[in-house]
Amino acid sequence: MSKYVDKVADSLDRQILFNMPLRKAIILFSTLLFVIIAIGSSFAYYFAMQKVLNENLAQELRQVLNLKQYSLKAKLDKEALLLKVLSERSFIKKYLLDPDDENAKENGFAMFNQYEEYFQSKMLGWVSLKDSNYHVNGQFMEKYSDSNPKHSWFFEALKNKYPPAIKVDFDYLNRQIYDLYLNYPVYSEGEAIGAITGRISLFEFISTLDLPEKVLVFDKNGVVIGAADVKIAKEKKTLKELFGNSGEEVHMRALAMDKNSSEAFILDGSQFVLNSMETLDLFLVAKDEVNFKKIMEERASIIFFILLMLMLLVVVIFNKFITNILRPINKHMTSYIESSLLDELTKLPNKRFYNMRIEDEWNRAVRGKYPLSFLMMDLDKFKVYNDTHGHLEGDRLLREVARVFSYCVNRNSDFAARFGGEEFCVVLPNTNLEGAKKIAENIRSSMERTGKATISIGMICKVPGLDDNMQEFIDLADQKLYEAKNTGRNKVCW
Repeated sequence: MSKYVDKVADSLDRQILFNMPLRKAIILFSTLLFVIIAIGSSFAYYFAMQKVLNENLAQELRQVLNLKQYSLKAKLDKEALLLKVLSERSFIKKYLLDPDDENAKENGFAMFNQYEEYFQSKMLGWVSLKDSNYHVNGQFMEKYSDSNPKHSWFFEALKNKYPPAIKVDFDYLNRQIYDLYLNYPVYSEGEAIGAITGRISLFEFISTLDLPEKVLVFDKNGVVIGAADVKIAKEKKTLKELFGNSGEEVHMRALAMDKNSSEAFILDGSQFVLNSMETLDLFLVAKDEVNFKKIMEERASIIFFILLMLMLLVVVIFNKFITNILRPINKHMTSYIESSLLDELTKLPNKRFYNMRIEDEWNRAVRGKYPLSFLMMDLDKFKVYNDTHGHLEGDRLLREVARVFSYCVNRNSDFAARFGGEEFCVVLPNTNLEGAKKIAENIRSSMERTGKATISIGMICKVPGLDDNMQEFIDLADQKLYEAKNTGRNKVCW
C-alpha cells in the first residue's frame, strides 16, 4: 500500500486525545486503564490488608501478653495465698508476739519450716516488731531499724492495708540477685506485730513463663529481664540496644502508662503491643511486623491476583474484539482513499488530496513561523511523446515520474501530487530555499537520466504570515514554472 494511503488513513483516523489511529487509541486506552486500575487497586489492597493484618496482629499480641500476664498473676496469687494462710496461724502469731519464749519460738520455726516447701523458691523470711530480728529459713540475718533505707519494706508492709506488698529488690545479704518479694503483715487483735516475706528469683520467675520469641519483659529502667533468648536477659540488654530509637520510644510510653493497662502502636513499620503489670513495675512488650511476604501469604491475596488476571484476560479479549471490528472498517477506509484521493495511474495523491494537504501545511507554517517550499512541475513536450510512442508509453512515463518522486521526496512531512495531466507538484514543509533547490535539482536530473523525458520546475519558498495569501503563493510557483518553460525547459526557476 502506498505511503500516502497510510498517511491519509492515519489522518482520517486521528483522535483528538491521543493523536493516533482509533484502533491504536482504543488498545492503548484500555491497556492504560487496566494498568491504572491494577496499580491503584494493588496499592489500595496492600494498605488495606496491612491495616487489617496490623489490627489482627495487635489483637494476637495482646492475647499473648494477657496470657503471660495472667500466668504471672496466678503464680503471685499462689504465693500470696500461702503467706495469708501462714499469717493467720496461731503459732506464728504467738511467736511474733513473744520471740523470746522458747516454746513459741520452737513452734513458730517448725511452722515456717513446714511451709517453706510450698513456696517456689523455698525461701521464707520474717521479722517480729518485738525484737526486729530478720530471719530467713530459720537463720538470723540482721536486726532491722527504721533508720536503714534497706529495711523500709518491713515498715511499709506493717502499714499496708491491702496485702501483700509486692516489690523487686536486691538481696544484698546472701544471694546477691534481684528477687521478687511478697511481704505480708501479721496482725494480732487488729495490731501489726510483724511481717513474713516470700521471695522468688526474678530471673527464674520470668523464665518459667516460657515467653514466645516476640515477647520481652522489662523493668522501669528499660532493661530486659525476660526473653525467649535467655542470653538477652543475662546480659541485661536494654530496649534501645534491641530496637534502636523505637526501643527508647517504647520505654517512654511504658513509663507513662497506668498500672494494668495496654497499648498498641506502630513504630518504624513494626507493630508493638505494650502491657503494664498491675502490682509490679514490670512491663511486657510484643513486637512483630506486617511485611510484603505476610500479605502475599494471605488467601485473599491469591483471590485478588486471580481477579487481576481475569481482568487482564477481559482486556485482551476486548482488544481482539475491537481489532476484528475495526479491520473491515479500516479496509473500507483504505479502499476509499485509494479510489478517491489517489491518482489511479501513478498512485500519487490527486488534486483533491493536494487541496486538503496544502491548506494544512500552509496553516502549520503560519503558526510555526517556518519556511514552506512549493515546486510546480511539468513534463517537457509530453504531448509529442504521447503522440509519438502511444498512450501506453505515455502512461509508463507518468509512472516513471512517480518513481522519481519516491526517491527524491522521502521525508515523512513532504509529499508529491499529480496536479493534472502531466503537471505535478511537491510540497516541502519546513524547508528553506537552499534545501528546496537541492530537491528540485535532484528531481530534474533524475528525470533527465531516464532518457525518456525532461521536466521543468518552478519553485517558491516563503515563511508565510497571517496577512499572506496561499493562492498567491501557489500562483508565484506557477509563474516560475512558465519562466522555466519559456527559457529553454529542463531547468529550475525560482
